[in-house]
Amino acid sequence: MLRCTSALTACSRQRFTAWQAVARHCSAQSSSSSSNAPAPAVSIPSVNDSARVMRPGDTVDIGTVIRNWWAFPAVGFNSILELPVQKFEVLHADETDGTVGSVVVPNSIFGLPIRKDIIYKVYWWHRRKLAGYCDTMQLYKWEWPGANKKFRTQKKSGKGRMGRRKAPGRFDGVHSHALRPRDWGKTKMNKRVVWKALKYMLSVKFAQNSIKVVDSFNLQSHKTKYLVQHLRRLLGRRCHSALLIHEGHLDINDNCRWASAHIPAIRRENVEGVSVYNLLKYHEVVITETALAKLIKEIQTYPRKRGWGQRFATPDGKPAPAPQKVEGWNRAWVEKKERLRNSEFRAREFFQESQKWKWSTETKGPLKVPRTESMTGFRVKDFLLNPEKPVWEKLESLYADDEPLEEDIEEEEFDELVEGLEAGLDRSEARQSALIEDPKEVSQSGLRQLTAALEHGAAGFGQRLPGAGRRKANAEEKAEGNSGKEENES
Repeated sequence: MLRCTSALTACSRQRFTAWQAVARHCSAQSSSSSSNAPAPAVSIPSVNDSARVMRPGDTVDIGTVIRNWWAFPAVGFNSILELPVQKFEVLHADETDGTVGSVVVPNSIFGLPIRKDIIYKVYWWHRRKLAGYCDTMQLYKWEWPGANKKFRTQKKSGKGRMGRRKAPGRFDGVHSHALRPRDWGKTKMNKRVVWKALKYMLSVKFAQNSIKVVDSFNLQSHKTKYLVQHLRRLLGRRCHSALLIHEGHLDINDNCRWASAHIPAIRRENVEGVSVYNLLKYHEVVITETALAKLIKEIQTYPRKRGWGQRFATPDGKPAPAPQKVEGWNRAWVEKKERLRNSEFRAREFFQESQKWKWSTETKGPLKVPRTESMTGFRVKDFLLNPEKPVWEKLESLYADDEPLEEDIEEEEFDELVEGLEAGLDRSEARQSALIEDPKEVSQSGLRQLTAALEHGAAGFGQRLPGAGRRKANAEEKAEGNSGKEENES
């Protein structure tokens, strides 16, 4: 197995070898022809080339491809790409070469320009993802504990000169360029770039004649030596490594899994495991017919799964039809021009019309704009026939209490309530009349008089004081009031 330290360099070397082989084949054909015949002119490929069938390893003019490597596919334009399908397990009794048919592959996957810049970026992105997280933690020389003083004297020690004791290379664990924990896989890459790089890499394999299509990997024996014989017949003896791609469980059996488990130069992958890194690492690609159909489908449907397609604002998501012109859409403009042209005082009409416009000072938009804006001062208020109700009115129905808190009072309860209110009113009137017969007595009676009536044990304020007692009480109140005034004056 070839240990690929730089698989991209190997890919470039393979591509150059393929192109060199094509050039050598062309030169051999020209030398085999008669020396007197003039050399045929090399046709320069272009976009307008006619359709022709191209098989793996067939390329157009190499000079044109190298000069325009970023835009010109190696198989040319308008080519029909055809991959022969071979039988993987050919027994000795069979005298055929193992070819069972062919399949046509799309140019949008196997016939693209070889973008080596994109392949390089995606390859190193895969390498960083495989590196993952490095948890190595080393210390710098200034992070190690200890003093920085000179370890021993410069002279008279019989030993070499030595400065600080923890210098790099002298103390275990101290480094000038220490390794720190780092996540190599955090590098981001656009999914579109990875998707395109995979198609470019498949185009490279097609141009290098490094892709083989077989019927299946169903073997009759689990022995490794028989698998090696089939691969050598299919790929040749100079193949260093191979990538076997299968669809799942239908086109491969356990015999092939056991036979390929002990070969380090062979890697089995399903369609989901195909990547730019694997295609660069292994020189030859052997894929089953079922896996090839699934791979093409996955690549073509990937943009739709990611939602990269066009988005239209139509209910069914399809592009809206082109609008058609409405009859009479410029009728007013045509009538206006006809009126100006046929008017008697045409110059005055044109002058009056020109006064309505002015040259625009903006760098974008129309050259002439209206001199007076007809919509000046216009304010949009509310054009809804049924204006939307406020939020509180919307929520009012949620909190409205349709049922009363208490039920209606019956007639008997109502009569009892009315009788009780009337009885209470009568008692209050009787109590007031018993206490005070004449409203003038309120101003004539004092607090002492009312207190005395309570002390005599009268019911409520019903007992009235005699006239002599009332006059005496009034005189006492006046005397107390005069004494209080004198005290305040003093």
